[in-house]
Amino acid sequence: MKQHSSGVRVTYKFAETILKILRKYKAINLSLELIRDSEHLIIPIILPNENVLSILENYQSKFEVSTFNFIQKENTPKNLFEALENEIPTELHDYIPKSYDMIGDIVVVEIHDEMLDYKDTIGKALLSLFPSINTVYRKASAVIGKIRVRKLELLAGEEKCETVHVEHTIKIFTDVCKAYFSPRLGHEHNRVADKVKNKETIVDLFTGVGPFPLHIAKNKDAIIYAVDINKAALSCLEKSIDLNKLKGSIALIYGDCRNVTESLLEADKVIMNLPSEAHEYLDVACQIIKPGGILYFYQFVPDDNPEEKMIQILEKKLKEQKYSIKEIISFQKIRESAPREIHACLEVSILPDST
Repeated sequence: MKQHSSGVRVTYKFAETILKILRKYKAINLSLELIRDSEHLIIPIILPNENVLSILENYQSKFEVSTFNFIQKENTPKNLFEALENEIPTELHDYIPKSYDMIGDIVVVEIHDEMLDYKDTIGKALLSLFPSINTVYRKASAVIGKIRVRKLELLAGEEKCETVHVEHTIKIFTDVCKAYFSPRLGHEHNRVADKVKNKETIVDLFTGVGPFPLHIAKNKDAIIYAVDINKAALSCLEKSIDLNKLKGSIALIYGDCRNVTESLLEADKVIMNLPSEAHEYLDVACQIIKPGGILYFYQFVPDDNPEEKMIQILEKKLKEQKYSIKEIISFQKIRESAPREIHACLEVSILPDST
């Protein structure tokens, strides 16, 4: 729909300056589209012409105020709340999801029990918000079992599970129905990879679809042993290796890490991102790490003094293996995992007590 309205026509050379001033005085009519021609930008204004002339008096020779034929902006929602506020009863607005996981062209959303009657509405809203999204699933269970997967319920779009997620230019093939993957850990995958040196040997004990190995091998000439008990997850990693040009090499090892790591060479670094259970596998890490090697130990911990609590957990478990912390290198809060709980990483070097 077109609408006659006052506007400011300015050459592109001075457009950014004029826009900045008009924004400062909230003079721009945000319901109308800007007009662009070969030489000028035309800015719709909401204040009276005389007020705009006064605001821009120092630039009088640079612009013209007149009436133009603007196009009315479509009233498209900017976020999920705006998309749903007129579809959901007011008393339930607090339950509208504030976050969701975008994995390639698939969205996975958690919906509060109070909102289950509106799950299809939420799915359609998410599909309409993002043109690049083809599928919306609801988390229908927690992450369960040894292979760390959850039940998913299709809410909208195409019924598909496989997708390619791009993270720091790295293509990660994943199957959201058969393997666990969190797009919220992209920064952490990259952070750890940046610390790896060429020619190092890395063991990722719970690799899943392999985001840590892929990040490392993308830019470092290192060898990474990617271990997981979920065969479908390793199949995804195998496909990702073919999708990316890698400097390093990734060796896939299928099985329980307790049973398949005995023959590994001593590792410079061991990654243990299984935050609910990593402390139970420190015996495996101690068997394969070099004296003074670096451990990336992940854990769910209360948000009250989390670093101190992680150190206590790690020291206790290492003592059982006759190992000790040589140096605490860093502590990283990764994300909030539950109310008053965080997912965190403690980076330490460790030594056997006899060394």
